[in-house]
Amino acid sequence: MIISVASGKGGTGKTTVAVSLAMARGYCNFMDYDVEAPNASFFLKPDIKNEQTVTMKQPYFLTETGADFKKCAEFCHFNAVAVAGKEVIFFPELCHGCGGCLLVGPEGSVMEKDVEVGKIRKGKADPGISFFMGDLKPGYMRTITIQSEMDKLIEHDKIVIIDCPPGTSCPMVFSLKDSDYCVLVTEPTPYGLNDLDLSIEVLKSMKIPYGVIINRDGIGDGKVEEYCNKNNIKILLKIPNDMGIARNYSRGVSLVEYDNSWAGKFNKILDFIEKEAV
Repeated sequence: MIISVASGKGGTGKTTVAVSLAMARGYCNFMDYDVEAPNASFFLKPDIKNEQTVTMKQPYFLTETGADFKKCAEFCHFNAVAVAGKEVIFFPELCHGCGGCLLVGPEGSVMEKDVEVGKIRKGKADPGISFFMGDLKPGYMRTITIQSEMDKLIEHDKIVIIDCPPGTSCPMVFSLKDSDYCVLVTEPTPYGLNDLDLSIEVLKSMKIPYGVIINRDGIGDGKVEEYCNKNNIKILLKIPNDMGIARNYSRGVSLVEYDNSWAGKFNKILDFIEKEAV
């Protein structure tokens, strides 16, 4: 079973919830798909056993041949290639590695090379957690390239917890695609409600069942809870706006480690999800 943990915006406590679910149940896969800003390792403290380099194909242009590369620039919808006279200006951070330059460019004058875009780190964390973390190389945008490689490492006979990227863009949608259930983490503020609504629209379009956890309960107003009740959305848990939780979070102490009674609460959520997602 694949359980994704998502949020419409950053800073709502998504990683707090994902880590708590993993630590409460144990013996699962934990996949940190937030490859632009992975931070679950701060709480799970995995023993990293090995590292995998992730590469993509990028073109390079043999301008000394005197060939015309205008078709490459015209073909590229991501504006990674520009041609000025006989000079080719290539923007590697915009390249999607589609191979189009080789198809439409002058034969023998466009070549490809493997370029590192990031790494996947693999290890073990207590209790019995198989830990996988994607880490995008600064300056690159190939989030999904790394997530695709992480997909191959999922052990489908285990419970899989995916810590998704925040927001509702392509990396978040890709992280959700195989999920049996999604836990949406929000906060009781106008921004939280707006971004929760956007996330729910994504999940509805993907036909993925979901429930909501309200973090920092007690700040803002009651409109998130009102919205959930009005739309028959399951509120799985409310986490209070507690200074002790915040202080321990800043030290890398998870919610379950701070107060073990939270383990039972998160296990109840997992029990509910296992029944709901059947």
